[in-house]
Amino acid sequence: MNYTLQPDELVSDGIKRIIDTKVQRGIEHIDSDTDTHETVHEVRKRCKEIRAAVRLVRPVLPTYKRENVHYRDAARRISAIRDAHAAIETFDNHLEPAIEARDALDDATLSDIRTTLVTRRDTIAAEQNVERRLSEVRADLVDGRKRVSDLPIATEGFDSVAGGLRKSYKRARNRMQEAYDDPEFEHFHEWRKRIKYHRYHCRLLRRVWVGPIKSRRTELKELSDIIGYENDLAEFAIVMNEEELFTPEIREILNEISTAKRSEYHRQGRPLGERLFAEHPDQLVTRIGAYWEATHEYDPDP
Repeated sequence: MNYTLQPDELVSDGIKRIIDTKVQRGIEHIDSDTDTHETVHEVRKRCKEIRAAVRLVRPVLPTYKRENVHYRDAARRISAIRDAHAAIETFDNHLEPAIEARDALDDATLSDIRTTLVTRRDTIAAEQNVERRLSEVRADLVDGRKRVSDLPIATEGFDSVAGGLRKSYKRARNRMQEAYDDPEFEHFHEWRKRIKYHRYHCRLLRRVWVGPIKSRRTELKELSDIIGYENDLAEFAIVMNEEELFTPEIREILNEISTAKRSEYHRQGRPLGERLFAEHPDQLVTRIGAYWEATHEYDPDP
């Protein structure tokens, strides 16, 4: 897998290979004839994957801040366009089915809601000039790629990834507690980001023990999706209310359903999160380190 550190390569070589590959994929997405909004989504994912790779070696990469900010800012160029499209997906996948199940609105009203969301997305894409934005992101990717071969990763072996792994896991663990102590949108949004970084790090480290790490990644993906749905519903409600989309009566119905669905996702995420983040960060790092040593020192055919 191209997003996995291999046992027979130095960590520095692997991280550089992975970043270079993801930059190239981002450029290919932009240069392809794929649907514009799918391109925006895929390019932002590539930037997140690159940032996760950089974060894994953060303590031993002196230029970490520069690289992280570079790809963060590249993705931000198209974030408003992506968010506008995500609002349509949230309506299609979560709100509309719930509305139909309750028979809360008629088909014509549902069609009008979706039309409003599509018009809003297309207006934002036109105002921001999505093609120009993607061209700017492409230039960012090309510029970042020039530095990949010279990334000054200072240490090899498990020591080079232990600190980044610990930080991503610890932050996800702490953000979970904050989210359930004070279930505001910002807290769950922050938790989701940290879950995804930890999931990416497990993907990067999957070869230390493929079976158990794959199982963990699967559960992290499920948790990330659950909290992601919660985030999407919260953002939909914020936009709908701030921009006064739809009539007050329709907003009231959508707010009620959104709140109920968010509570449902809160409940679904809690037991999964408690299991995935049960270990103290030091324990998790020690365990993954033991897997690393077994694979690199003793496995004749990793």
